[in-house]
Amino acid sequence: MGAEPGSSKIYENKHDEVNYFITRKKATDRSTRTLNSYSRVLREFYHDQFPDLNPDEIKTGHVENYVIALDERGVSQNSKKKYLEVLSSFYNYMLKRDEFESITSNPAAVVMEEISRVRPDRPDCATWENACKLIHAIPDPRDKTVAIILAKTGARLLEALSIEEDDVDLEKGFIRLRERKGGGQTVVPIDDETIYAIKRYQFINVDSDSPYLFTSNLGGRLSKERIRREVKAAADRAGVAPKEERRFEKKFTPHTFRTVFTTLMRKQGMKPYILKYIRGDAKTETMDIYTRIDRDDAKEEYLNCIKEIGL
Repeated sequence: MGAEPGSSKIYENKHDEVNYFITRKKATDRSTRTLNSYSRVLREFYHDQFPDLNPDEIKTGHVENYVIALDERGVSQNSKKKYLEVLSSFYNYMLKRDEFESITSNPAAVVMEEISRVRPDRPDCATWENACKLIHAIPDPRDKTVAIILAKTGARLLEALSIEEDDVDLEKGFIRLRERKGGGQTVVPIDDETIYAIKRYQFINVDSDSPYLFTSNLGGRLSKERIRREVKAAADRAGVAPKEERRFEKKFTPHTFRTVFTTLMRKQGMKPYILKYIRGDAKTETMDIYTRIDRDDAKEEYLNCIKEIGL
C-alpha cells in the first residue's frame, strides 16, 4: 500500500539463485520498492538479455554487452549504474554462500567501476524565494498544503502523499513520514504555518472517509502525477520556471522542494545529524536513536531554522 502501480511487484525468476537472493533480502527487511528493483533488474538480465545462460556462466563480457544494450535503449548513465549495482550485489551475496559454490566471481564489479555516476547540477531555480512564489501560485488548498509540507520538511513526494490522518499530531507539531526510502519511518517537526495550512485543508476535507490526509476526488490517495502537474503549472504562473522547460537545471519539480529545504537548513546552520534525520537520510537504527533521544531537540533546532512562506 502506498506504492505506485507496478512498483510493489516482486518478480519470480527462473533461476533458484535469484529467488534465494530475493527471499533472503526480503527477510532482512528490505523495502518493497527495493525488492521490486532487485527482482525486475535480475529478471530482465537473465530472462531477456541472457535467457540461455545460468548465473555461474555469466562473464564480464556479458555484462559489458548488457551495458551496450542499455545504452542503445537510451538508458541514462545513472540508471546503468543502478542496474549494475543490483547485479553486483547479487553476485557478492552468492560468493558468500557455500551452497552456490559454482559462482566464483563477480562479473559486474569491474564494469560497474568504469561507469561514473553523473550528479546533476542543482536547479537554478531551487531557492526559498522561488519556492514561496510557487506555493502562492497554487490555487487549490489541498495541492498547496502538499507543496508546503514538501518545502517545510524536505519530504519526498511519495512520503508526503502517504501521510495518513493518524500520522498528524498538530497539537505537538509533528508528522510521521511512514514511506521513507529504505522502508523506515521518521517523525518530523512542523511549524505553526504548516499546522495552519493542514487545519485549513482538513476543515475543507472534513467529509472524507479515506485514511490518507491528501485524497483524490475519487476518495483514494492523491496521485503523484497530480502534484507534479500542479507544481509545473504553478512554477510557470509564478515566473519561476516555464512550463515547457525540459532541462533538469531549469525545471522546478516536487523533488526540487527537497533541494530547497536542504539548502535553506544548511544556510541557517542546522546541525547535520538533525538535517539527516528530518530528510530521512540516516540508517534506520540511527533514526531510532534520534527519535528516542532527540525528537524535541530536533524540533527546537528546526523551529530556529525554518522560514515562513507568508501564507
